[in-house]
Order: sequence, then C-alpha cells, then structure tokens
Amino acid sequence: MKARDSRFFGFVAREKIVGRVDGTLASFNQNRGCKPRFGRFCSGLDG
Repeated sequence: MKARDSRFFGFVAREKIVGRVDGTLASFNQNRGCKPRFGRFCSGLDG
C-alpha cells in the first residue's frame, strides 16, 4: 500500500484552503501561454 503524505502536489479545491496568504512565490500569465511574470515572483501582496 502506498500512503500519501504532505509531499503531494496537485490542485486543491478552493473550499479546502484554510489560512492566509502573505506573498507570491511564482506568477504565470494564463492568457499569454503561461509566460512567467517575473516582476511578481517572491513579492508581497501590498503592491
């Protein structure tokens, strides 16, 4: 039997997310072929 642990990667339903967001690790523009938005990488949410 294979057990899943906290190292599982994948999509999570929005209603399952708890807590708060402090910043952005990475950002990709879905309207432009998922090109990276480097100006938003590792940035806070205050602008």
